[in-house]
Amino acid sequence: LSPASVYAYFKEIGDHTPVDVTLYNIPMFASPIDVPTVQRLAEECPRIVAIKDSSGDLPHMIRMIQAVRPNRPDFSFLTGWDAALMPMMLIGCDGGTNASSGVVPELTRKLFDLTKSLSLDEARKIQYDLVNLFDTMIYSAEFPEGFRAAVELRGFRMGRGRQPLSAEQQTDLSTLSRTLQCLLSEHGFTDQPVGGCPIPEENALQSTDVNAIVQNVVAELKRRGLA
Repeated sequence: LSPASVYAYFKEIGDHTPVDVTLYNIPMFASPIDVPTVQRLAEECPRIVAIKDSSGDLPHMIRMIQAVRPNRPDFSFLTGWDAALMPMMLIGCDGGTNASSGVVPELTRKLFDLTKSLSLDEARKIQYDLVNLFDTMIYSAEFPEGFRAAVELRGFRMGRGRQPLSAEQQTDLSTLSRTLQCLLSEHGFTDQPVGGCPIPEENALQSTDVNAIVQNVVAELKRRGLA
C-alpha cells in the first residue's frame, strides 16, 4: 500500500474505534508506516495512543519520537525487535512488546529495569545474551517453530503447528531445542541437556576418532620407513 492508503486505513479505525489503538509497523511483512503518517495519525486521532515498531531501525525510531512526542507527550513508542531493546530505550523508546518475553519474561523485564536505572554494564550483558537467544529462535528454524520449541522448554505445551514438518525440519528442530536449552540453562531457567553444553557439532570429531586417525597415520609412516 502507498503511504496515503496506509494513512486512510488507520484513520478509519482511529475515528471510529471505542478502544485505544496501537499502530504496528512491521515492514518485513506488511506495508511500512512512515514517519509523516505516524505523526499525522497521532495528531488527528486521540484513540491512537502508541506504535509498536518491529523494523529494528534505530534512526527511524528517533525520527518518529522527534516528530510525534512534542505534540503528543502521552504517545508511547514500543520496539518489537528483541535484539535492540536496550539501545531503543536509550534513545527514548518506552519499552517493547517482544516475542522473547513469551519465553524469558524474567530476562526481558530485568533488561528493562536495568536500562531504566542506567545500570548499563549489567544491561548490556543481558542484551547480548538475549540477542543470542533471539537469533537462535528466529533463524535456526522456520518461523515460529523456534519460539514454539523454546516455550516448550519453559513447561508450556504448545502442540504442533498446522504446517507439517519435513524430516529435515524435525532434525533441525531437535538440534535447535538442545541449543535453546543450553542458552536458557545459563540463566537458570532449565537444566542442561543430556551431554551438557555447548552442543557439539554433528560432524565434530570425538577424541577417540582423533586418536584413531593419529595412530593410523603413524602406522602408515612407519610402514613407509618415514617414521
